[in-house]
Amino acid sequence: MFLYLFFLGGVFVVLIGWPMVGMVLEIYGFFLLFRGFFPVAVGFIRRIPILGSLLNLPGISGFVDKVGESSNMV
Repeated sequence: MFLYLFFLGGVFVVLIGWPMVGMVLEIYGFFLLFRGFFPVAVGFIRRIPILGSLLNLPGISGFVDKVGESSNMV
């Protein structure tokens, strides 16, 4: 329940006239809502020939590894 508040609260804040603050809340809520899906998506993208090579580049691989961690998976 708490996860939806950031996303829907961001939509509400945008509608009342504070678009930058609302977008930040929406982005944070989006990441909270879909954090369980990111490891699956990263694993799938790493199997695609050209995109997998791009994700293994030195500057990008550390960030992708952090996003692709499955510490909260059951």
